[in-house]
Amino acid sequence: MSAYHIEKEIKFLFSREEIKSVISKLSDEKGERVYEKTTMIDNKESSMQIEDARLRVREIKKEDQKILEFSYKRRIPHEGGVVKKEEEIEVAFHTDPALFMTILEKMGFVPVSSYERFRTTYVIYNTKTTLDEFPFGWILEIEGEEDNIDKVIKKLGLKKGNSTLESCDDVYDRLCKESGSTPKKDILFDDQSMPILR
Repeated sequence: MSAYHIEKEIKFLFSREEIKSVISKLSDEKGERVYEKTTMIDNKESSMQIEDARLRVREIKKEDQKILEFSYKRRIPHEGGVVKKEEEIEVAFHTDPALFMTILEKMGFVPVSSYERFRTTYVIYNTKTTLDEFPFGWILEIEGEEDNIDKVIKKLGLKKGNSTLESCDDVYDRLCKESGSTPKKDILFDDQSMPILR
């Protein structure tokens, strides 16, 4: 399975208390929850960082299945408004993650950071809506055509002005700065020193 498209999305951040009302509004929707670990990779020239892009390997575990996704994402310069656009190329397949990483390392790409999350995916008004639980808090992402994005926002009682353009890495780095802690390269659930959204 593979895909190439320009992604249009809007994101909202929530603390563990704030997310309760959103989960309540999603209770009548059918969602699929999976565990994901995403590893960002780059080469010694830092090509991805220079391009403001991400090359990532994602391990997805759901029920008895394990899926590997390999993707390239690049931010498209922001044109104003709150809907973010990104170029995305993605392929999914079944293989041993360690073996795949070994191939990438032979090509000069090595892990630079990683994060864990539990992702619940819904389809609302023909729009992919994902609720991500990170070690530091929750991110709701609505992806699709702008008219349908607006419908989902209205259904969930949200306001566009409360959205964010931050990636999960941006949020984590900001929280570390606000708490006076040093960011780690891996964002993990078992990190007892993890700063959290409040």
